[in-house]
Amino acid sequence: MASGGDLNERAIREEMAYYCALLWERGLVRGSSGNLSVRLDNGDLLVTPSQRSLRKLNVDELVHLDPAGTPVAGGRPTSELPLHLAAYAAREDIRTVMHTHPTYCVVWSKTGALFARDTVGAQESLGEIAWTPFAPAGSSELARITADAFARRNDTVIMERHGISAVAQTLERAFVQSDLAEEAARVAYLSSFLVQTR
Repeated sequence: MASGGDLNERAIREEMAYYCALLWERGLVRGSSGNLSVRLDNGDLLVTPSQRSLRKLNVDELVHLDPAGTPVAGGRPTSELPLHLAAYAAREDIRTVMHTHPTYCVVWSKTGALFARDTVGAQESLGEIAWTPFAPAGSSELARITADAFARRNDTVIMERHGISAVAQTLERAFVQSDLAEEAARVAYLSSFLVQTR
């Protein structure tokens, strides 16, 4: 998937486990928060399991679902499965959904506004993002409003009091979006103190 070509399920599982650990290392997830999924060539999904830390996820713990979200193999899928299914239904080009809880993005989400994206990295690589109002985690309402934002061609969505969701054709691109969003939020937050003290 990283190269955009067809890879077997085992290779995709290994790539997902790699990015799960990377999200933890970058501080984009904590505890058992966060989840990700990949849409396979046949429309089936691989998703992270419920109530498991992404820190050291075993490839065999990933849950295999059919396109409707019914488990084919594995344990219980993430409670945010409705969000993932809605994102894939919103756009055919989406191959992966990455949902994280990065600190500075969550802080900004509570303001009801998007943070400034005026750094070089954000301007060159982050692209358009959206903000969505609060809806309960795992709910059909949350899935609907987030998918609506994706349907408007936003690849990154800041979710009030919750976190962010990023969609892409590769796990690498979704990770870069998530990482850049958190860095832009951090820079904007710290910059706000400079403005106050000048």
